[in-house]
Amino acid sequence: MTEIVTIASSAVNAKLHEPSRQAKLEVQRILSYRVEGAEHSSAFKSGNWDGRSSFLDFRSGVFPAGFVHFVGANLRRKGYEVRFVTKPAPIPLGPENPRVGSFPEDPRYDYQMEVVRRLVKHKQIIAQVATGGGKSLVARLAFARINRPTLFLTTRGILMYQMKEAFERDLGVPCSVLGDGQFGHVNAAGQQAVKKMCVGMVQTLMSRLEETTVEREFEKLYDFADKKRASKADAEKMKAAAERKCAEQNAVRQQTISLLAKFEFVILEEAHEASGNSYFEILRHCKNAHYRLALTGTPFMKDDEEANMRLMASSGPIAIKVTEKMLIDREILAKPYFKVIDLKKKPLKLLRGTGWQSAYRIGIVDNEERNQAIVAEVARAARYGLSSMVLIQQKKHGEILQNLLKAKGLAVEFIQGENDQTERKRALNKLATGKIDALIGTTILDVGVDVPAVGLIILAGGGKAEVALRQRIGRGLRAKKNGPNVALIVDFTDPFNNHTKSHAMQRYRIILETEGFGENVVRDDFDFEALGFERKAA
Repeated sequence: MTEIVTIASSAVNAKLHEPSRQAKLEVQRILSYRVEGAEHSSAFKSGNWDGRSSFLDFRSGVFPAGFVHFVGANLRRKGYEVRFVTKPAPIPLGPENPRVGSFPEDPRYDYQMEVVRRLVKHKQIIAQVATGGGKSLVARLAFARINRPTLFLTTRGILMYQMKEAFERDLGVPCSVLGDGQFGHVNAAGQQAVKKMCVGMVQTLMSRLEETTVEREFEKLYDFADKKRASKADAEKMKAAAERKCAEQNAVRQQTISLLAKFEFVILEEAHEASGNSYFEILRHCKNAHYRLALTGTPFMKDDEEANMRLMASSGPIAIKVTEKMLIDREILAKPYFKVIDLKKKPLKLLRGTGWQSAYRIGIVDNEERNQAIVAEVARAARYGLSSMVLIQQKKHGEILQNLLKAKGLAVEFIQGENDQTERKRALNKLATGKIDALIGTTILDVGVDVPAVGLIILAGGGKAEVALRQRIGRGLRAKKNGPNVALIVDFTDPFNNHTKSHAMQRYRIILETEGFGENVVRDDFDFEALGFERKAA
């Protein structure tokens, strides 16, 4: 006889209802993961532990609600009959097909409303949308459809403010800010209040959720020498100060927990970062957020199994995939062409076994052949009327390239983390209007920046992270309004050191294995005329 497994769930937790031991063991296996670093523990070394743990609390049968459908599907494959008992989610209050902004309807973007429909149906989903697919517009459409108290959650201040501006501009919805020194507003009654739509930063919410004790606050306020020198009266004052700080933090924590319980919809932008404990902890307190939408082009990209599973625990499984190839085929993204420059001159003092930091400095930042090749690529693109974006990782590298490009007579700007939002917008506007030939940018351009269409992207910063690589390539794939709808991307082999070569090979493998990318790697060089570009008159 087929065993029936009943799973009851709320917005946060799910529970197996009177399961057999065998069924619990199966769910424990389904939700198990390899613990990072387990091989170094004495329990693992002695053979008393296999190095795995599970998101299932075996005694209570409770696990995160984001796994409900994942667990159900796996149990069915094992021959179980699965029944779900779920607290009904509040019905969406917005129109079935909301309009956002003044953009005319375009069938090429039909996947955006499909994400919203699947959210309404499944309640907690990951939407895997490649860079350039309009994740921020999906977020606005989803809010317009659900139309209930909503929290948009991010780790970046620039992205938080961009979304606040977009919601207020396109939907006429006032937004409260929960981050960057702000936490809502004080209403007419003198109480702390927030709007129906909030944009918040993970770091701010986590600091407000921090649990503390008098002892911990005492350690923060006073060091051991202060304690030893203190008289009895001073010690009492010190203890009283620690008690006040403890009481203040705990009051802030309770206020934050109460606020999080009011949200009925949470949007996680760049949700691959949700694999950390911070997102998981915040969402644990969103007990009425039956609707959860995680937006990312790169889910489950961590090496840590537990970290990857935390994303699903927070927001459910992948419900829809919008790939780079799909966006390229629909001409939403420009067609990319990739060239990998094979460097020939080994820098002095760079050896195969040179450590990573020194290898990066010698082989990438200070590499004359590499930097001159970057300048040559930017100069040639400019001759064909193409603007360039040079993506780096270290400030010193940007300064070197800026000086080299200026010496070549090219107009160039360099933006980095210390530039404020106004300065960044000004530089990006210069790039968009053709006032500069090239923009050099650090990792602040990876996420949350509205980059204008550029013709050439140079991956000057090296590295191996797949998430960052896809985001950087995506900076150049915005559809072109004038000229051929193509994008040119340049990378390097970096062959003279084990670290730099390995990272370059990983980047190249990602390009080759991505549909829409791998078939467009050029053998020798870009053929500008064949691609439809015309050389500008001297």
